[in-house]
Amino acid sequence: PETDLPAAPVLGEGGNVAWTYEMAGRGTPVIADGRLYGLGYDGKAETLQEVLFCLDAATGEELWSHRFPDFLSDVIYTRYAIGSPTIDPATGNLFALTGAGLLHAFTPDGEMLWQRSLTEELGRLSFPNGRTGAPLIVGDLIITHFIYAAWGPGFGPARDRFYAFDKTSGEVVWGCTPGGPPKDSSFSMPIVEVRGGKTVFYAGLGGGHVCCVDALTGDVLWRYPFSIGGINSSMLIHGDKLIAIHGKENRDSSVIGRMVALDLTAEPDEEGNLPQSAVKWRNDLVAFTSSPILVQDTIFSTTLTGELNAIDVESGEVKWHEKL
Repeated sequence: PETDLPAAPVLGEGGNVAWTYEMAGRGTPVIADGRLYGLGYDGKAETLQEVLFCLDAATGEELWSHRFPDFLSDVIYTRYAIGSPTIDPATGNLFALTGAGLLHAFTPDGEMLWQRSLTEELGRLSFPNGRTGAPLIVGDLIITHFIYAAWGPGFGPARDRFYAFDKTSGEVVWGCTPGGPPKDSSFSMPIVEVRGGKTVFYAGLGGGHVCCVDALTGDVLWRYPFSIGGINSSMLIHGDKLIAIHGKENRDSSVIGRMVALDLTAEPDEEGNLPQSAVKWRNDLVAFTSSPILVQDTIFSTTLTGELNAIDVESGEVKWHEKL
């Protein structure tokens, strides 16, 4: 029903495109205080570099950029820069991850504050799909989500892990391993809330679990075995319900995909797993990477077959769907 919407984009004299900037990438740019920040790449083969860039959001003028060669990864050519910078609303500083595993902190003017090599220092693994995601900011912490393998009994085997860094110094504050052996490299972006007096986040894992972690300490509060394979979509919170979706095989059947609503008041068992009784409702929707959104009492989710679904958040019933 909206009117006066923009016309289709038209380049050139008399067109309605304000500016363009030549850069390849698969992440989403972000805008803060009139500046646009993005992560992309250019060049080919040995000349390929990932580029963290800052533009004037109104004019498209490049204000600064930093380039990073891929010195240590197995990312295939077209899958670089699958991630976004994260802006700290308290300071305006930005944080970004590269395909080779460098975690950077920069000022809005492009001055590097600190750098950590997650591969060299913590054993972060890379994969051909190039998934880096985006760092998560919680208070004074920068939280990352990768598969790591290192030395020793605690952090030796390859596991899906979270590490939190002090956003000012870059020092490691905590690390945690919520799930078991991973099947995939997950890039599920955690979502944060305060529940029971604790700041917690929920995320999907590469081994098929949904987890709840204390964001300030790294303590794993519970996990829910959801699928056989990695969960990439982000979760939704509606009251005491956590909405999750995956696109892999289910653990209790050979059917692919499921959306569930988990009862956030349920108590985990002795092993820290939520019981199946915590599932308030479920349906058979399939989403491998797309994350749902919530508008009032309706969930909107695009699924594997290219359909937009509207789901009742109280019952899980699909109210309508449309082929896109």
